Amino acid sequence: MSGVKLSAKGGRKSLERVGAIDKKLRKAVLMAMNDTGESLRSNILKDMSGEVNIKRPVIRDRVRLTKARRLGDVVRIWALKKGLVLSHFPHKQLYEKQKGGKRRKAGVRVNVSGQTKVLPGAFIVKTLGSGSTDGLIFVREGPKRSLEERRGAGAYGADLLRQPIRALYGPSPSQILETRKPDYEAEGDRILDREIRRQIERAKL
Repeated sequence: MSGVKLSAKGGRKSLERVGAIDKKLRKAVLMAMNDTGESLRSNILKDMSGEVNIKRPVIRDRVRLTKARRLGDVVRIWALKKGLVLSHFPHKQLYEKQKGGKRRKAGVRVNVSGQTKVLPGAFIVKTLGSGSTDGLIFVREGPKRSLEERRGAGAYGADLLRQPIRALYGPSPSQILETRKPDYEAEGDRILDREIRRQIERAKL
């Protein structure tokens, strides 16, 4: 599986100072590995939320940490591959005025990764939102269906919409993580080396 992986070899410089790895030292290194995973995950969440302009709680459950249970294991930070619904990002329904003071939906403005785009024809369906969104953003696609094509063709004999609609998604946490994977692995090695030295000193080894 993809993701950022950490192992004890990242703290090799610190371990070279020790002749034999006894039980106490193994425990210290294992603690250092898992502490490094916690610190690096926190840094990744901070970077990711700033990079794509999204609140940290939204991606916290989507960027996960698998800790090591023994020294031979690796600590892995990984993210879900499913994209974030576009309504998680800053957005606004746009309208255009019609005769008689009425308004018609005229697309959605959304900001992803600091870039603002207007999606013509997009619209928000508020009844389909979750606790962290105000609805889902959809767009109509494909040719319009005639009355004959859509009449009674839906579930339980209901009429279909004149055009199919598709929910819009932004980048997935996994995609964002993979773009900076080498940087995070290097950062993890630096943190791990520091944490191993700290745990060794703490254990008075």
